[in-house]
Amino acid sequence: MAAVQQSSRAVPAHATRSAQRATWLGVLGLLTLLSTVRLLVDAFSYGVPAWFDEELNPLINFVVHGVPITQIDARQYGVVVFLVFDPALRVVGDNLSALAVYATWIALPTSIAAYAFIARRYAENDAAHWLIIALAWSSSVPLLYVIAQHMVDAWQLLFVSLSLFLFTGTARQSRWSALPLATATLTKLLPALLLVYLAVRNWRLAAVGAAGIVVLLGIGQLLYGTLMGFGYPLAMLAGGGDTVARWSTHFENNSIRGLVFKIADRFRLQGDTTAYALDPATFPYLSALAYALAAALIGYLVFAAWRGRRDESVARRSVEFSLALITMLLVSPHTAQDYLVTALPVLGVWLFLWSRGLPRTWGLGQTGLAGIAAFLIGVFVPMNFAARALPIGWLLGVTGNAHNVLFTDQIGSAIGAYEFLGFPGVGLILAWVVLVRLERQSDPAHAPSFSWRRAAKSTVGDRSPTVSEA
Repeated sequence: MAAVQQSSRAVPAHATRSAQRATWLGVLGLLTLLSTVRLLVDAFSYGVPAWFDEELNPLINFVVHGVPITQIDARQYGVVVFLVFDPALRVVGDNLSALAVYATWIALPTSIAAYAFIARRYAENDAAHWLIIALAWSSSVPLLYVIAQHMVDAWQLLFVSLSLFLFTGTARQSRWSALPLATATLTKLLPALLLVYLAVRNWRLAAVGAAGIVVLLGIGQLLYGTLMGFGYPLAMLAGGGDTVARWSTHFENNSIRGLVFKIADRFRLQGDTTAYALDPATFPYLSALAYALAAALIGYLVFAAWRGRRDESVARRSVEFSLALITMLLVSPHTAQDYLVTALPVLGVWLFLWSRGLPRTWGLGQTGLAGIAAFLIGVFVPMNFAARALPIGWLLGVTGNAHNVLFTDQIGSAIGAYEFLGFPGVGLILAWVVLVRLERQSDPAHAPSFSWRRAAKSTVGDRSPTVSEA
């Protein structure tokens, strides 16, 4: 009789939990649908982006007008951008409106594919986690901006997501994890740091990426000439000093370098301009400080990769790769809104680790810190709402920038101020702190037991390689 009574009570409890889960999934699904519709509207609402004029002119002149490429800007995108746009230019010519539509149809599928790779690896068969990652993807303000502007950073999101997917997959998959990074490096140079990370952890992986770079540069050499071929890295290095100096005082910069100069300037701008009120005589000292901080961040990443190189668990590799991504954004000469999309895979990693209590059960403080970092990087709500929730108006008044038109004439009335005041940079620093803590918790030499590594191997994919296989 007692067993019957317990069974009768268990049935309603199970039904209640099922109903609650169905409601939760329904709410997540509705929010994801609404944010996806918003993303699609933004994707087709914007015309010709300004970066076309900055980055595509050499290719347009070469393909359409037959003008050899004899000069490129120090910020010129790599040969991958030329290879993607070359077929469209040969069909539509220099019709920039048509190229903008073409760019949209490249940015959207690459963003969706990036989501699929991260969700497949870190959500597995959990429908709620698939929806949470989808909601984060489709409501992320940086990704909305990138999609609206048809920017190549959507491709970068795919490249780093695919690399992470392969790197944390089977031993056979991981062998190819550097190839997407080679493609990313010759789109924008910054992901080269991820190849350095791989080189420290497993030089064979990085060698595949280096070979991919050589092949792509060779294709650029044959199709477009030296400046988009083997001369491209040298051209970028030659103009690197001027580029770094120019970006140091760019108001949108949220890298460590950008934050150093903003703090030294006390967040002051001259009138309605973007010019800092900082004494130019201090620039060399501030630059040296920025280089020192960047070197320290890279040094820690190298140290983490070296001491974790024999740990093949998905959790350890995911933590390290995420640390490399955030470090990349912090040490970049310039990290603006568009660059932040490459941090989205980190959120998928955090959800996976948090839900499984890896490498240790997450405490309230660590969970809260990760949540704040995620919000500051991705925002996930309309920018005007974020402006009301954060003390942006007060900070603009305190810094003497309340009437600067720079902060009211951009997409959304608060996005310029949000970036200038360094909120994304604070988010990146908090994310780095969380990942350093996770890295130390997952350090094989100090882990309390090896059970978490066995659990991590068995919860994602079928990766269980030995050290010799890597």
